[in-house]
Amino acid sequence: MYGKPGSLRAMAEKWLALHPDMQVSITRHAQGPKRRRSCVYVSTVCAMGEVGMFFFRHDDGGWYIFPPGETRLSMGRLSIAG
Repeated sequence: MYGKPGSLRAMAEKWLALHPDMQVSITRHAQGPKRRRSCVYVSTVCAMGEVGMFFFRHDDGGWYIFPPGETRLSMGRLSIAG
């Protein structure tokens, strides 16, 4: 990822242009195998009506607007000090 992981509040304020006097609704969803991935829907009501976005929790602890990639098996070299 780029830089430090973003908090859910910071990401919601950035993407939804939230103000302190706005009412916000947060709905939690679980996704992925065994429902171990976390996803939330953050919404608010403005002059245009309800606006909202899904935010996804990544392994680095940050919240992003794109889902995390699937963990895949990989092969590599094993270095043995001798």
